Amino acid sequence: MGESDTGVCAQKHLRSPPMRLAMLGGLSVIACAVPACVAKPELHGPMPVRNNHPSQLTVMHMDPADASVLPAGRSAWRTDFAYTSLFLFGNDPVGGSWFMDGELLRGALDARLGLGHGLQLGIQLAGAHTSGGFLDNFVEDYHDTLGLPDQNRSTNEDDRFRVQASVGAATLWQMDESSAELMDLPIQLTWQLREPGLNRFGVAVRGGIELPVGDQDDGYGNGQVDASIGTLFDYQSRCIGFNGHIQHTFAGTPRQARNTGLKFEDVTSIGLGTELPLDAGFNALVQVEWETSTLRNLGPKTAAREQLMLWVGGRYQTSPEWQLEIGFGEDLRGLASPDFTAWLGIIYKPGA
Repeated sequence: MGESDTGVCAQKHLRSPPMRLAMLGGLSVIACAVPACVAKPELHGPMPVRNNHPSQLTVMHMDPADASVLPAGRSAWRTDFAYTSLFLFGNDPVGGSWFMDGELLRGALDARLGLGHGLQLGIQLAGAHTSGGFLDNFVEDYHDTLGLPDQNRSTNEDDRFRVQASVGAATLWQMDESSAELMDLPIQLTWQLREPGLNRFGVAVRGGIELPVGDQDDGYGNGQVDASIGTLFDYQSRCIGFNGHIQHTFAGTPRQARNTGLKFEDVTSIGLGTELPLDAGFNALVQVEWETSTLRNLGPKTAAREQLMLWVGGRYQTSPEWQLEIGFGEDLRGLASPDFTAWLGIIYKPGA
């Protein structure tokens, strides 16, 4: 079914150079385009993306944002979709094993409301669709063309779904295939400490809880209330925006894992991003996010490694009230994160 981490880790260094080139390529686009950026840019912060790794989705994640907050009484709405190809496996000879293969679509409706006095309330309703998908042949050809290792994709059955953590024949946790599932419900409060501006650091703190409305037995929630706390900062120099965040989530453990003695660990994440207006209505976006694995005590290195994602995309201002985002995510650390993610976001700010 799979092979040990020592068997697949030899491929790690083969995959790393293309990932580093992808990162440098994205940053080079930003650097080369600086002279052409607009004189009076309108910046809106990073794409609110997250890692679509199935076990990480059970833990609360406060999405990347800048340090701005909405004025009292103003609202902002967004809907977004992230489609991810999953394939990763490994085992520990004296511990557990990890296997994930399939495709996952996560959709979310996000609402923010300005409360005044530097406070902003946010809530997100999210759901997921999982399946064997249709991208396996494409990904195999893509890897062959670029000379990337396929991590034995070609030796496994195409277009099937399986996400499972186990020890021997005992399943510790799994995500079941489903056409539609509700996920846990995050609610967060942001407090702006310092308003951002030109050549000025903006700072905000935020925290929140995630209510257990997802089905923990099918792998779409953890059945417990998560709590998260973090800091946001951003800085605008000339026409370029820089942003970042750091946060920590106290994670709950799904019932199936608790009953078998596996504890889902807390998750810490750090993100950095840049935003560059290339035209009066179009901003280029490059961002990275590092986070610890909630399955780091399972045993296999493929489940324990910290995960690092690169996101490259753009935001188009279709009207004063409407924006459209398109982006792509790729793992920068081999044998840890999902293969890649396609991202689409639609933003509505009434009265903007």
